Amino acid sequence: MGELWQARDLSTRPETPVTLLLIEPALLGNSTFVNAFKKQMLLSKALKHPHVLASYGYFLDKNGQLFSAHEAVDGLTLAQLFARGQARKLAQTKQRALLGQLAQALDAGHQILRQPHGALSPAQVFINRQGGVKLFGFASQEALQAAGNPDDRATRYQAPETDIPSRLSIQSDLYSLALISLQLLSGNLPTLAPGEFLNVEAQARPGKVTAAQWALLQQALATEPGERPKGATRWVQQLFNPPEQPSAAQLPDSANAPRQSAETTAESSRFETLRQRLSGCFTPSRITGGALFTGGLVLGVWLGLWLSQPSVNPLQQQLQRLAEQNAELSTALEALKNHSAVSPQTASNDNTVQQADKPAGDRFRGDRTTPGGFFFDALEQGDYGPEMVHLPRGTFLMGSESRESDDNEKPVHEVTISHGVALARHEVTFADYDRFAIATGRALPDDNGWGRGRQPVINISWSDASAYAQWLARETGQPYRLPSEAEWEYAARAGTQGSYWWGDELGRGFAVCDECGSEWDGKQAAPVGSLDANPWGLFDLNGNVDEWVQDCYADNHGGAPDNGSARQQSGCEYRVMRGGSWFDIGRLVRSSSRYRNPPAGLGSSWGFRVAVDLPDLPSQQ
Repeated sequence: MGELWQARDLSTRPETPVTLLLIEPALLGNSTFVNAFKKQMLLSKALKHPHVLASYGYFLDKNGQLFSAHEAVDGLTLAQLFARGQARKLAQTKQRALLGQLAQALDAGHQILRQPHGALSPAQVFINRQGGVKLFGFASQEALQAAGNPDDRATRYQAPETDIPSRLSIQSDLYSLALISLQLLSGNLPTLAPGEFLNVEAQARPGKVTAAQWALLQQALATEPGERPKGATRWVQQLFNPPEQPSAAQLPDSANAPRQSAETTAESSRFETLRQRLSGCFTPSRITGGALFTGGLVLGVWLGLWLSQPSVNPLQQQLQRLAEQNAELSTALEALKNHSAVSPQTASNDNTVQQADKPAGDRFRGDRTTPGGFFFDALEQGDYGPEMVHLPRGTFLMGSESRESDDNEKPVHEVTISHGVALARHEVTFADYDRFAIATGRALPDDNGWGRGRQPVINISWSDASAYAQWLARETGQPYRLPSEAEWEYAARAGTQGSYWWGDELGRGFAVCDECGSEWDGKQAAPVGSLDANPWGLFDLNGNVDEWVQDCYADNHGGAPDNGSARQQSGCEYRVMRGGSWFDIGRLVRSSSRYRNPPAGLGSSWGFRVAVDLPDLPSQQ
């Protein structure tokens, strides 16, 4: 995206170093990139961890140069160590220290931002004399994609799902971490053609990798993200069989104490003074690493890996204070909301949308025609919509007359799903919904401080959910909509007839509710896909967040359609919600449980998923 420069603050005594990322001037005319970069910097500011490179925000100098400011780094990256062949000579203790600090940085970013790094490669891993590993570039995937100039040396570390950004998850970073670990342990990576991914099942175990390590690497390099480990630090510990856990007294200060937080007040006029100072104090040489390091300095780097003592210097505090008051930073999210705003078009009553004029190969990815297949539909603005699952046709018994059921679940009646329909594999995420909100100039919903990205979108009304589905239909040229209540229950049951898809007992660890046995119970929604999918590959239909469906609410199933269509009426006072949430008791996350809410209402447990109509399959001869 640009060049790294060393700068110094001339107002401090002694002068304090800082590292700047100067954005390539050719990118400044790309508004999509500029907005994505600013968004990345805003997110990065929230990360405070000894092994995540501290970011202080973005700035413009008097000549219009866009740059971001960060804590000082020496310039040596893991990519340079690999290129020089030095990494393969490291002792196992140093390998463990390096990977352990990198894993801690990843886990910290995942916990705070609730989204993946998305572009992890050795070039993003700085190794400092002071502080050890410093990971850069969290949440940069969107900006890198907008820059449109991928580095083949970096893309070889990306997971197979990276070409569909909306499918990126924390497990995508585990794939990248595993490739870095494999290269560090074995000395090299297999040669792959552009766009080709490592087939670990076809690879022989490298000689320097133990059988136990190879099994863990194969798990993390699985093609399906859900089969990969869920925690980077724990995985690295297991990789080294596992390392002894030091006591709190043995840990360096940087591992025991959080980085000092910045003051939150400053005079806004000081920003202009700092900007003028920084614009005139760049050193004229680009950081390359080779000219900066001698044998003794490399030794110092490894001492830094063991004795991480991050410093808090006056310039860091000053930049953080000024960034809080920078008017450009404080209005950046609003600018993102308003960028490229378009007036929502009025959708027809039956949600019929004409097919976009695109080449057939670009309209979707995956298997759209086979029941049980997964696919993504392309958006007109780029990227893809939610991952969809083609539901098989069939007949099921809707409702329940068990002891736990409510009167509104009766009578049990037979419903036949004979039409082609697909349902979103996950609840609509903040990443999905924010893309729509920014494109249409809508306000971004509150995330309750739980994070965005792969978190299911919450605080969504039925009207908001319907507007998203209509926008998705216009963007893809496909008839997206909210699912009917019958389609939703059919998918939740996934061919079963028990209270839940896993049986009649609530059990533990199958869903997120107030008594379901997950780490999120009664606290907040979990990132989508955190628990197991049902037999049809659908996640979180039971629990996590309540889901709006298309139907008007009726007190019972009497007179309900038997063909899977939604129950509609004019002047609908209440809409149906299904599935229960992190807030509800276990009885309310049963597959047949249903309840009502006003269509304009909002709630911290209210979300949704979408459906799309599919053409009928040709008759079998």
